[in-house]
Amino acid sequence: MKRTIILYMLLISALASCKVDETIYDSATADNAIKKASDIDNVMIGVYSHLTAPPGFGRDILWALHPYADDISSTVTFEQGIWGRKSSINSGTPFVNTIYVNWYLTIRDANGVLDAVEKISLDPAFKAKSISEAHFLRAFCYFNLVQLYGGVPLTISSVNASSDFYQPRNSVDEVYKQIFSDLQDGVTQLPARTAQPATEFYRATKGAAQGYLAKAYLTYANYLDLQHRSSEAGAYYQKAKETADAIITSGQYTLINDYGALWDVGKEKSNYAEVIFAIPHTRDGSDVSLFGQGTYLPGTFLPTSYPNSTGTATHAGNGWMRIQPWFFERYTKGEYAGDYRVEKTFLSTWTDASAKRHVSYPLKIVATDTKETSAYLLKYVDGAGLSSYGHENDFYLLRYSEIYLIKAEAENELNGPSGEALAAFNALRARARLANGVARTVPANVTSGLSKEDFRMKIFDERGLEFVGEFNRLFDLWRMRYKDNSRTMYEYQFGTFLPSLTPGLPKNSANIWQGGGVTEATNVIPFDSKYLLLPIPANQTAVNSKLTQNPGW
Repeated sequence: MKRTIILYMLLISALASCKVDETIYDSATADNAIKKASDIDNVMIGVYSHLTAPPGFGRDILWALHPYADDISSTVTFEQGIWGRKSSINSGTPFVNTIYVNWYLTIRDANGVLDAVEKISLDPAFKAKSISEAHFLRAFCYFNLVQLYGGVPLTISSVNASSDFYQPRNSVDEVYKQIFSDLQDGVTQLPARTAQPATEFYRATKGAAQGYLAKAYLTYANYLDLQHRSSEAGAYYQKAKETADAIITSGQYTLINDYGALWDVGKEKSNYAEVIFAIPHTRDGSDVSLFGQGTYLPGTFLPTSYPNSTGTATHAGNGWMRIQPWFFERYTKGEYAGDYRVEKTFLSTWTDASAKRHVSYPLKIVATDTKETSAYLLKYVDGAGLSSYGHENDFYLLRYSEIYLIKAEAENELNGPSGEALAAFNALRARARLANGVARTVPANVTSGLSKEDFRMKIFDERGLEFVGEFNRLFDLWRMRYKDNSRTMYEYQFGTFLPSLTPGLPKNSANIWQGGGVTEATNVIPFDSKYLLLPIPANQTAVNSKLTQNPGW
């Protein structure tokens, strides 16, 4: 049974409902409402609740950022400015602000926990763990903030009447320094996965702190390279590699043999042998517009013609987000042709409730098929869902497979495609060849003979398939360099590669795909360097004159 997530949207309002020592106070504060360990634990659950709330991974973050990348498209017009309309985003776009504010609400409440544990008597081990867990959550928020907005104000203590509410932006370097410090604390004090109490399943562990530390080291090293500070980057690539190695040698995690089992909601609990950190969801029949315990993901990603796949009124999806035709085509040809992950990641052939077969571009079609111009994402299916927003599917944010690719990438940046880098990379291909128990010969291992830059492109492509729909692609586009070592992958994709493709959706004639294009054009706009960050929200700069806007916005 998954733990219940209580939506404590404000720390004070959460505490106001607590019954503490039978004493009644006019108002609840950290001083009078937190008296014992269970109070700390209740408030900690409230901190986590921000991650599952609508401004967090309950809606805004995923709705906003999936179509901002190059692999998933949407033509939905509500919340215009992000869904299918990236060119009209501005500092007043609602999602730009709600995402920003939600990260800071989480940071505020994590700071509240840190303040509270110093004021009451606690078991030393419990106190150390609580501090580390709050540090982890704060670091997690700042890691997302710095990637999305650049340097942001650092708030590392509780806000009170004497606090300075109008802080300037800290530098990117300063934000990462704080992230590293907070995560290092989590590595030393949080429990290992196998030692985590059953009642705290889904909460941060030592492995989660290590995993995000490795990821943050790698991302910061990428940043240094892009800022022409490569002489500093090497030390952080080395730290990323060493931290990834510590996870691999810990024996705490493994790659699930059947990649497809990762997306089976009936096997989620056992999948946490690979899943390091995730947003948990539980089927919820209340359908309370994303404030419940379930998720909307199946309805968003699946088409209206795929039966018995969601808990919506029609038991099919809304088809709001689709895979870009060029992206799916990339993984149906060459070294990925026949890759088991493709079958379990993309919905490209299916039969509807009327026994009509649907086939997506570029697969072979016959006259009786319904021709689909785009494939869909198959990772989030829950036919037993209880409502439109009441599905079981957990949202995986960090899996063990990524640790191997972090090691491969860091080692490659240090020493090129060495045997060590190739072995880490090929661990994922070996798992893919296991398929569902019937071994395959594809995808083949990558062997020596590549340049550092070419192997970097292999890693980029591998990450694209392995993590599509898992909150990685946009950050990979922003942080990774193209093989010319000067442009981000985002600049290359939107400035060179995508404009080289025929715009528009595929067409068919005489039962052959011919004509049309391979991109949903509304999601492919000319490159502008301002798109490498989101704008600082207008209502934040309006009240804080010390907040400067990102370039171009």
